[in-house]
Amino acid sequence: MQRDGAPVESANQPGGNTVDPNSAPNQGLIPDASPWPSDAALPEGEGAELPLLYNDDAAVFEKRVALLLPLSGQHGELGRAMRHAAELAMFDIAGDDFILMPIDTAGTYQGGQNAAREAVDAGAKMILGPLFAESVSGASEVAKSANVPVVAFSNNRRVAESGVWVNGLIPEDQIARAAGYATTQGRYRFAALLPQNDYGRQIASGLNTVVSRVGGTLGRVAFYQPGSEDLQQTIRDFANYDARRANLRAHKAQLEADGSAGSKRALRRLEGVDTFGELDFDALILPATGGELRQVSSLLAYFDVDPSVVQFIGTFGWNDPGLFSEPALKGGIFAAPNPENWELFAARFERTFGSQPPRISSLAYDSTALAALMARDENNMSQQTLTNPSGFVGVDGIFRLTPDGQSERGYAIMQVQPDGAKVIAPAPASFDQVF
Repeated sequence: MQRDGAPVESANQPGGNTVDPNSAPNQGLIPDASPWPSDAALPEGEGAELPLLYNDDAAVFEKRVALLLPLSGQHGELGRAMRHAAELAMFDIAGDDFILMPIDTAGTYQGGQNAAREAVDAGAKMILGPLFAESVSGASEVAKSANVPVVAFSNNRRVAESGVWVNGLIPEDQIARAAGYATTQGRYRFAALLPQNDYGRQIASGLNTVVSRVGGTLGRVAFYQPGSEDLQQTIRDFANYDARRANLRAHKAQLEADGSAGSKRALRRLEGVDTFGELDFDALILPATGGELRQVSSLLAYFDVDPSVVQFIGTFGWNDPGLFSEPALKGGIFAAPNPENWELFAARFERTFGSQPPRISSLAYDSTALAALMARDENNMSQQTLTNPSGFVGVDGIFRLTPDGQSERGYAIMQVQPDGAKVIAPAPASFDQVF
């Protein structure tokens, strides 16, 4: 019986996952182990059989974990793909008695609350998801009262609390990793240009702490309204363009008045130059993505913020082939999981389900694999095990959950180049190498 109300796409015998745990590869979410079981444990091709995820008759013997996702509504396709990723983790790691219960949140607060109540009533020992912060807030109220841990896929730290972990790819952590790398390259004077929305304000709230922690100083921080008519003026002011233009005119006048051969050579060097004088920052944090990033970076170049002089720093949202050919972003850096594991996972997902997975589906895989590993010993399904300081390793590399509901990850540093984003500093292999 499928908990999200949708028909089971295909099923094996009642009673849960039918993969023999003694023959399935025992690898993955443990330190110093490969996260990649053998393909021999996987079904191949679209329409391959998947285990029956929920069977009430076997409740006495089952270790139930709820998977809360938006399985209907505008994000339904994403939710279903994440459910497939979770099913893939079951094949790789789960024992016969592990039962995953997909439940629809519809991506709303009330939907998260209702889904969590259904999960608790069905005997779930852990909740994976929801995906969106609003749904996490709804689900956490119910789960906390029932003492059921929640490992959410959100990247919004504001919904984290004791017993409710935010296990998404958190942009603040990505900025911290990239900023730390920038300081190793001699960049210590940081500025930030942020969108005037919840995302920008979320990043701004801890930015000074992040920069200070890696040994830098944070100077000017400006907000812009995405898509507004004032965007050009905002960036013009941020770049201190008018003052630098005035400096150029004054400097040229001084050289012309001098009239010496050296001054004439200096004047020739200034031909085609728009401004004169250094900016008061040598690293710029730009968390925008997509078309917004393209527009902002182009305006920065227009107002003479040179990416060959200023290190542009982004987030994992920069990992977009449509951005790699942008001249204004060349040499920019961002933090991301090492790409090799994702490429392997995506290939296996496509062989199994016949389509490419959305990038964040790895969160469902890693969290389900973690739950399945813990469920092999029922006594291990505890907060103490979840917060193992050694952490775990999965598709997105090493990660660990902290007692206050946060998560920490080891990220690689990627650099934007015309032929794609390249790893210029690998992700750490263990947490003693992270900080």
